[in-house]
Amino acid sequence: MEEVLPALRRAPVAQGDQVAVSRAAALAQRSVGYLREVRAEIRKVTWPTWPDLRRTTVVVSIFVIAIGIIIGIMDVVSSKLLIDVLGRLFT
Repeated sequence: MEEVLPALRRAPVAQGDQVAVSRAAALAQRSVGYLREVRAEIRKVTWPTWPDLRRTTVVVSIFVIAIGIIIGIMDVVSSKLLIDVLGRLFT
């Protein structure tokens, strides 16, 4: 035991700031790698042309307006029916 103990005492001990630096360096390295991968994936995207974008925007806008009108009509009809039906039941 006496032979092993002196060897342990002479071994370099990692200080707290050395561990933090290596963790920070690893985090920075992973972050840079992640951003490089994101950039590579963004370059693979097929972006729409301006005419395609305008056309799609118009189609979506018309669809949203049409659905809004349909839901509004359904709301008015259902409220009229409920008011008439409940009015007849309770009067």
